[in-house]
Amino acid sequence: MRTSKRLNKLIPITESVLKVRVWERNNLPIEQSQLALDLFLIISYHTLIEKPLTLKQLFHSIDFSEAGIRKQLRRLLKEEWCLLLGDEKDKRLKLVVAQTKMLLAMTEYSKVLSDAYKRHRFVNLELKQSNFSVLNKSSNKIN
Repeated sequence: MRTSKRLNKLIPITESVLKVRVWERNNLPIEQSQLALDLFLIISYHTLIEKPLTLKQLFHSIDFSEAGIRKQLRRLLKEEWCLLLGDEKDKRLKLVVAQTKMLLAMTEYSKVLSDAYKRHRFVNLELKQSNFSVLNKSSNKIN
């Protein structure tokens, strides 16, 4: 029973994570894809710090297949979340820049994350794998 009380401390943060995931699904162009979320965050970040990545840099910054990145990037471009701009110094380079739509979504996303997690403190449960066994061997009952 003691383990259950300790595990109960995880419920509020887990509920917050689930609420964030619902918000992501409804408001971000990620389709529950880690690749799409990475693209969204990386493109937003580099636009915000005024150092947009070239296409080549973007492809090298994410550990996913080139085909997958191309597919997700094409969708983001088509839906006007971001755009490709020619570099002023070298016209051969294409910079990936967030559109207003993406930056507004990033603003809302940061608010959602802040609201979801600000009231939670780190919970150090110091649990071992054995604490999570579904079946208690001595009683053959589900914990």
